[in-house]
Amino acid sequence: MQADSLARPRRTGNLEQMAWLFTRISAVVLLVMALFHLLYMHIAMGIDAVSFQLIAYRWQFLGWRLFDLVLLIFGWLHGANGMRIVIDDYVHSPAGRMVARTLLLIVTVTVIVLGAFVVLTFRSP
Repeated sequence: MQADSLARPRRTGNLEQMAWLFTRISAVVLLVMALFHLLYMHIAMGIDAVSFQLIAYRWQFLGWRLFDLVLLIFGWLHGANGMRIVIDDYVHSPAGRMVARTLLLIVTVTVIVLGAFVVLTFRSP
């Protein structure tokens, strides 16, 4: 690991600068949201209380749906951006890099679209 790994990226281009900034911002947002989720769902509510019925009740409110959707989107995009950097660092052939990044994009888009579909269209029984 390089000593300057937290420094601004040396790559040129606005996309890399935006990705660098997004990683830092999303890390802070995810930390706050994940801590709130952990404290609320697993400590305040209690692990035994977490059930399908609780989620169905929670998702009757738009705020909870948006909270879960933002957590899903930020989590996946943050992780995918980190994985993109790992691919760039460790996959040396241009063809292999293109295949790996394409697969990463397909998986990321699929999970976000399916997750958003579930969160936004869920109807309680």
